[in-house]
Amino acid sequence: MNEQTSTNKGFLLKIESVRQRTHAQTLLLKGDDIIVALNNEFYLGGENTLIEELTDSHKKNESTILTILRNGVFFDLIARNSLGCKFINISEEETQKIQDEFSKKKIFDIEELKEFKVLRDLKNNFDCIEKSYSLSAGLFPPAWLAYEQQWWILGFFSILSILLIAVSPWVFILGWMISSIYCYKAQKNLLISFSLLSGKAFTMELASPDIHHAQETVRRLFPRSYFKFSKLDKPNIISEDEKLSEDKKNISESQNALV
Repeated sequence: MNEQTSTNKGFLLKIESVRQRTHAQTLLLKGDDIIVALNNEFYLGGENTLIEELTDSHKKNESTILTILRNGVFFDLIARNSLGCKFINISEEETQKIQDEFSKKKIFDIEELKEFKVLRDLKNNFDCIEKSYSLSAGLFPPAWLAYEQQWWILGFFSILSILLIAVSPWVFILGWMISSIYCYKAQKNLLISFSLLSGKAFTMELASPDIHHAQETVRRLFPRSYFKFSKLDKPNIISEDEKLSEDKKNISESQNALV
């Protein structure tokens, strides 16, 4: 599905709405997100050129760094196709202001970036799940499960291992190999499933050089965010009115994510 065309150039594009079953929806983009840069270059090319560049990259099987401004916070995404959004242009004054702020942003090459899916629950517990493979999941699944604090699955795995050893050491070795291969191949889906089962919902996607940088970006967007493992300080304390407002926003976004 093609985006609404625009003849205006020289202004940044703001997402007015995200169409269903589009690449933008997959990337969890939202209305009012501003397209700031493509491959770290400040983007003033207009909507038609945006469609052409992203479509051309898709045909070449290439990825594009898309820099987004959301609620005053810059973050990067990896785009692989045309977005499928309805856009509007922002003002020249706002464009200039954002360009000045973007000039201070730290730039990363695409080879430096890792992709993360971010999920959260209504109590602002967040998971940043890296979309790559960890060797520990394949080499020693129990240690990986313990690190992820999936205790009931670790308990099931331990009981199953004891039963297999009781049957035959060879059956245990075969079962271990199958479990290792499965955990390695399916670890991203497993982590997302663990997060969903704990009551979290998809919130955003981003690309960062490491998990710490990803959590810092999430913290700027969500000042009350908690992470299971983090070097960040405790989140800021806010007033009861702000807490109530944010809780309502969390409920609304969680419901939208489940639709």
